[in-house]
Amino acid sequence: MAKRRKTREQKKLSDLRHTFTHQIVTNTFETRPSSTQISPKVIAVATSNYPYLVKDLSKTFILTASIIGLQILLFISLKTHLIKIPGISY
Repeated sequence: MAKRRKTREQKKLSDLRHTFTHQIVTNTFETRPSSTQISPKVIAVATSNYPYLVKDLSKTFILTASIIGLQILLFISLKTHLIKIPGISY
């Protein structure tokens, strides 16, 4: 099979990616009093950022409550012998 060759445009793009310039950073250790004050930023998480959160939590709560409710009803009905399952004694 023949090898696929790069087009001229692809060669130009790859040449641009591979060429870069080095920048020299001079480190100076002089102490200067900073004139700017850094104010702490408070980031408030709003519920509008997570519109699906309330819906998912409500579904989870309803499902969990219904499962627990069914378990309580099953326990009470087995305890009062309304339902008899062979092999299970309460």
